[in-house]
Amino acid sequence: MTAGAGSAGAFRRAVDRACAAARGARRALARFAPRPSAFGAAADAEAAAVRGVRNARTFRYHYASLQWALLLASLAAAGHRASVLFLMAASKVLLVCLGLLAPFPRLALLRRLVAAAFVALVLADIAAAGAVANLMAALAVGVPVIVLHASFRVRDDLEGPSTENGEEEAAVVEKREDGDAEAGPTRRSTAVAPRSPK
Repeated sequence: MTAGAGSAGAFRRAVDRACAAARGARRALARFAPRPSAFGAAADAEAAAVRGVRNARTFRYHYASLQWALLLASLAAAGHRASVLFLMAASKVLLVCLGLLAPFPRLALLRRLVAAAFVALVLADIAAAGAVANLMAALAVGVPVIVLHASFRVRDDLEGPSTENGEEEAAVVEKREDGDAEAGPTRRSTAVAPRSPK
């Protein structure tokens, strides 16, 4: 009876983890491409470059996951199953290492070294398997998608409106943000109007 209850509890925990992972993936996908209105052309080339750099920082994990999925799909389609299994195992080890190092901000250099070693390992495996053409094909598909997304994804909806103590925004003001080439001369932003003391 106890063993059955323990099995049921373990199964329930596994289902809960799977559901939580599915919800997290759904939220990440919704943030990456929420709706057509979240995309728009920049005012000029300089604004597009600024937006691209900012989006590259914000969505770096999304872009890496997309490129990684394309690479694995290309290798699997070409029959490099051993490389696919090896790279999947290596990616698990990388995630574990980065997760262990995440609580230590002073070890940022070590995290970069681990990531660089992972990239070198991936390139060495691809070269040994003779799958450089597959890597180039994955980059040819993924890089244009990433560049287009970074250039056209509007960042205004990435952060929700700021409210204090549940109060709604009371006024809309225009302010200039220095050094913000994406925003242009003026940018419309929200602010809570000060209230006179009673």
